[in-house]
Amino acid sequence: MNTKEIKAETLILQTDVRENFNVCMQGVFSRNFGEDLIKSFDDDDQTIFEISRNGVFHLLPEGLFFEENRLRTKSKEYFMNKYDAFKEEEKKIKSFFTPFDTVAFKLCMEMEKKLNALAEKGNIVFADGLWEEFGQKTDNEYLNQLKFLLPFLSQLRGNHELIADILKNVLAVEKVEVLKMNTLHMRFMIYKRGLDTESYQKMDEEIAIVMDFIRQWFLPIEVEYDYRLKHKESFTLGNIILLDYNTYL
Repeated sequence: MNTKEIKAETLILQTDVRENFNVCMQGVFSRNFGEDLIKSFDDDDQTIFEISRNGVFHLLPEGLFFEENRLRTKSKEYFMNKYDAFKEEEKKIKSFFTPFDTVAFKLCMEMEKKLNALAEKGNIVFADGLWEEFGQKTDNEYLNQLKFLLPFLSQLRGNHELIADILKNVLAVEKVEVLKMNTLHMRFMIYKRGLDTESYQKMDEEIAIVMDFIRQWFLPIEVEYDYRLKHKESFTLGNIILLDYNTYL
C-alpha cells in the first residue's frame, strides 16, 4: 500500500504502540520524495519512530550549536576526519530535544484520534449541529435520514432527478418521479404498493412533513410543488380500493 500521503500519526495509531515511544525528527528534506513516517525500530524496550519533519533542533538557529566558520579555513582532509564527530554531536543535540518533540507529537496524535472519530461518523456531527441550529426536532424516521443531506445543499438544490432518487431510497418506495404540471407547478409522484387505509394515512402524514422539508431546503422558491402518494398498478377485482390512492378511471 502506498502510504506516502498518510500522516505518521495515522500510521502509528494503527500499531500496538500507544504510550511508550519516542520520535526522532529528521527534518523535512526527505518529505519531498519520501513518506512522513520514515521507519521505526526498538531501542531499550521502547519504540523509536523517525519522522521527516522539523523538530525543535531544526527550528532553532544553527549558531546556537555550531560555530559558523568552524570549517571554513580547514582542508578537505580535516573535514572528512571530523565529519563523524560532527554527526555524533548533532545526534546528541537531537537526543536532548527528543522528549520535547515526542510530547508535541503525542498531542498531535490525540488530535488525530479525535479527527478519525469524527471521520468515522461521517457528517453526522455537522448535520446534528445544523439540525439543532434550525430548531428541528421530530420523530419522523424519514426526516431523520434526510437531515444528513443538509451539508450538501449547494449540490442538491434544484436537482429534481437526484432528489427523486434520494426520496425513493429513503421512503423505501417503488418509484418517485417528478411531473411538470405547468411552468411554475411540479408534482412528486410517490408510488408505494399494498397500503391499507391505516398505513396509507400514516405514510401520507409522514411524507407531508418530508415534502415540507424538501420544499424548504432543496427546491427553488419560485416554483410550486406538491405530491401524490399512489399505487403504481391499475385496479383489479378482489383488491382493496382506496380512493385517490390505487383507483384509476
